[in-house]
Amino acid sequence: MRAILFGVSLLALSSPTFAATAPHKAFPKSAVSQKSPVPDMSAVFAMFDKLFPPQPDPDPARLALARTSAAAMWPNGAYGTMTTGMMSTIFDRVMQMKASDLPGGDMKKDAAAAGDPSIHTLATMKDPYFDQRTAAMRQVVEEEAGKVSAIIDPRIRDGLARTMARRFDEHQLADINGFFATPTGHALATQYLQLWIDPDMMRSIFKTMPEMMKLMPDMMAKMKAAAEKYPSPPKPKADTAKAKG
Repeated sequence: MRAILFGVSLLALSSPTFAATAPHKAFPKSAVSQKSPVPDMSAVFAMFDKLFPPQPDPDPARLALARTSAAAMWPNGAYGTMTTGMMSTIFDRVMQMKASDLPGGDMKKDAAAAGDPSIHTLATMKDPYFDQRTAAMRQVVEEEAGKVSAIIDPRIRDGLARTMARRFDEHQLADINGFFATPTGHALATQYLQLWIDPDMMRSIFKTMPEMMKLMPDMMAKMKAAAEKYPSPPKPKADTAKAKG
């Protein structure tokens, strides 16, 4: 699932403060060296191993069948194709929007003064080489996504195969592979990742947010009431001394 867009990625990659600030926000202080913003990956992986401990090896026969299933569901290049396709689509649609379509910010003020042109028009007004610059950056992103995909794809397939080998027996895995071998099954296996980033799917997920936000106050009140059933934990000595002073 780690996870998201092209416009944001371009802004982040081009920001001089990104490399210096991102690790400190993404990792606990104990996992980040005080002398360098690069996280201590050994500490990160140690924590990860506790969250997701190694699982026993699946049955070899089931694993062999599951590897065939995983190869159909996650072919080489799947990660790169999915991420670059999604980010490019979102970026293109953002460029077509008008600044007045955005929630707010300095760009909205600029748009009002310029007659509310598209975001792409605003960008090219400020940077005559915006399209060429963006095209060059897209090419870099696509090339680098291919390198990332070459690292991620085989590991995803391995994890997917191991998971399927534990959840499905040999008969079920054989049925799955038989279905994937059909034209319809092949179409589903190769497109199921795209289903999750299809506009209809994204809209369905996004539209749940207002209703979910309405549930939050009641949920927080219930959590607070549950916690208050028990005595409050003792305050640290330092806090007690301050209260007396």
